[in-house]
Amino acid sequence: MNKIGWSDFVIWQCSLRQRNFRMFGGKPSEGTVANLFDPKTDKVICEIRTVLMEKNPTNTAKMFEFMIKQTHELELRFDKIVKFLSSEYYNTPKDFDGSFTATFVKDSDLYKKIYRKQKLNVQFFERGTGFHFPVNVSRLKKIEPKWKYTFWHNSFFNSNLHENIEIFHFIPIKNEIKEVSD
Repeated sequence: MNKIGWSDFVIWQCSLRQRNFRMFGGKPSEGTVANLFDPKTDKVICEIRTVLMEKNPTNTAKMFEFMIKQTHELELRFDKIVKFLSSEYYNTPKDFDGSFTATFVKDSDLYKKIYRKQKLNVQFFERGTGFHFPVNVSRLKKIEPKWKYTFWHNSFFNSNLHENIEIFHFIPIKNEIKEVSD
């Protein structure tokens, strides 16, 4: 594993996500899925679909909520979000900090396992390129902009999503990032 700069990961994530929306209608690719590892045993705990976090998600969270509440037509909602996220949204990697979130069923075994750890190793990998780094894990509260951003973002793709979920925020330890390749 080679040592690299943090911005390399953020640029790579923005590029993958924009490509997924432009070419695959928003279908997540392998590189947007995080493998979570126990830092002591280095064994995989699980794979999670992630939402890349903006540095300041407040306005986008409000816009997502408005877009969801604007219509009950699921197909129209989906088309709007794909159009939005495939356009200019990921063109400015400096707007993202590289942290990410994921939703979990409240009080599930997986939720409890991650909550107890609070520090994990993460690996993202796609098409011969990847990144490996440790993260601190924190549980978000419903009043936090990152919780709202994640909830409304995921509501476009899961119309059955309800607020009785837990959202974890995975905060990278940036100076320990390493590049991974085949």
